[in-house]
Amino acid sequence: MDNNDLHKWISHRADMLYVCLKSLVLLTVGTAIVVALGDLSDSGALSLSVAVGAIGLLLWFCAFGAVMDIAAMRDDMSGDLKTSAFGSQFSKAPFPVYIGLTTIVMLGVPVMLIIALNN
Repeated sequence: MDNNDLHKWISHRADMLYVCLKSLVLLTVGTAIVVALGDLSDSGALSLSVAVGAIGLLLWFCAFGAVMDIAAMRDDMSGDLKTSAFGSQFSKAPFPVYIGLTTIVMLGVPVMLIIALNN
């Protein structure tokens, strides 16, 4: 793969991660406002809990896919890029740790929001 194409794909997937994080922040702020207002019935809390869970799962799938794609792109680097300072650091990046952190954040926040909605 050409280095410019590789850069474009990694940039695209990184932008997707950024959108997922912004969406998670908006989901958290919106749920916090609803909890702060406190005018939610039991059926409303259940409905919002299901929506928060579904959105959180969707955001996790998108973020997980983006991290996995970026990790897979390490194999597509050209020889010149692999021997550069960027390429050597990119090859050593701990992507299993990134996947674990993505899972904890993207699934943990919706779980905490659902707990906050139902208490």
